[in-house]
Amino acid sequence: MSARAAEFPKTDRGWQAYLSNMKAGGERRWLAMGGGLAVCLEEGGGKTFQARIRRGGDTNARRINIGAFPIVSVSDARKRLAEAKALAKEGRDPAVDRRRRKAGVAEVRTLSLLIELYLARREGEEGLRKKTLDIERAALNMLLKKLGDRLLSDLEPRDIATVVQAEAARLRKTGRKGRIANIRLASTKRMFKRAKGWGVYTGENPAADLVRPAKEAPRERVLFDPIVHPSKDRPKLNETGAIITATRSNKQLEEETRAAIYLSLALGLRASEVAGANKAAVQLDAEIPTLDIPKAKTEAGVRSIPLPSQCVELLRALLDSSDARRKYLFPARTGARRVGHLHPESLSRAFARLCGTLGVDEATFHDLRRTVITGLGELTGDDALAKRIIGHKDERTRSTLARHYDRSRRLKAMLGPLQQWTDALDRMASSHEMSEESIWASPVRGRRVE
Repeated sequence: MSARAAEFPKTDRGWQAYLSNMKAGGERRWLAMGGGLAVCLEEGGGKTFQARIRRGGDTNARRINIGAFPIVSVSDARKRLAEAKALAKEGRDPAVDRRRRKAGVAEVRTLSLLIELYLARREGEEGLRKKTLDIERAALNMLLKKLGDRLLSDLEPRDIATVVQAEAARLRKTGRKGRIANIRLASTKRMFKRAKGWGVYTGENPAADLVRPAKEAPRERVLFDPIVHPSKDRPKLNETGAIITATRSNKQLEEETRAAIYLSLALGLRASEVAGANKAAVQLDAEIPTLDIPKAKTEAGVRSIPLPSQCVELLRALLDSSDARRKYLFPARTGARRVGHLHPESLSRAFARLCGTLGVDEATFHDLRRTVITGLGELTGDDALAKRIIGHKDERTRSTLARHYDRSRRLKAMLGPLQQWTDALDRMASSHEMSEESIWASPVRGRRVE
């Protein structure tokens, strides 16, 4: 039975007093308190707040318990009901969410909590570069300032697009590259994708279909030489020869750093691949000497590279002169804290200093890979083989046979073009007055400054 509405209190304070003074009745009954909240009066005197909730997508409403009075006050019961309605609107079950909280399962409802959880997990990932984490933190702080208090269920693509477009406009006004805004959008996409993979976020990725806010001209810089890839405007320009010569005689860089630069220019290695090369990955006594790349940026980057004779000579000298207890070809200097080997950023900075000294303008370490694949293309005309050498996926060769059955390493096929390329490097260096003495015979000495 229910009392007339006129008999009920009009405020939460009145309801609090009303329920406190109410005695046990003879039968179970419910009192409607307004706003969808009701209180169930038990025969023994217990009072339990209840409500009927219809989740998004459900046909029928169902009753849920919100809490027992007086442990849960009237005002707290209304707050809990509002939260339960919000969850139901998202299609979530308030009872399931309550059980998850009791079990200690983290509830991520706002963007700020998702960002906090994501960065904490990323920081704990093994092998993640500090530079990468800093880039992601800067990108997500951009969202945090504008949308941090937004419920994930209310977040729409246009919200993120507005923030990213505003960031791109701000960068243009300050004269900075719009590419930074593109990177920040990519970091946002990655966060939602990773969070779904971890199971801490179950909604759609609101950034998945957003387009880059800034146009980027593809980088086309290669090193020129008069033998394999001449410059149209300056056919005698010999940037590659200058760098090769410098890796063999330049006194401004440690010998190990110069050796790492040479290997990258000979084999098309990324800075991270050559800097982190493990001594165990070098197989010099095999029928075809190889350098294994067991960990790379992409799946195609995991590969074995056959070594031309110049690289075999260089690596043998490195191994003979290095401390047998050291794990890496290029170990970090004593006291370095970031990684146990030469840091890729240190290698890139050393290359930039070398280019500045030689007058090789606007070149980056990654341009060495572009130079190698260009040189191999000029020498062989085989794009698929060149991509296999430097670890790029070639969609034209991704047939069912290649994906599921072909596990060949193509060492003999790759060795010929690589030997042609390194022989061409020798000719480029010779035209730059290279010494005739053996260049790798002396022990590797010196310490890097990182």
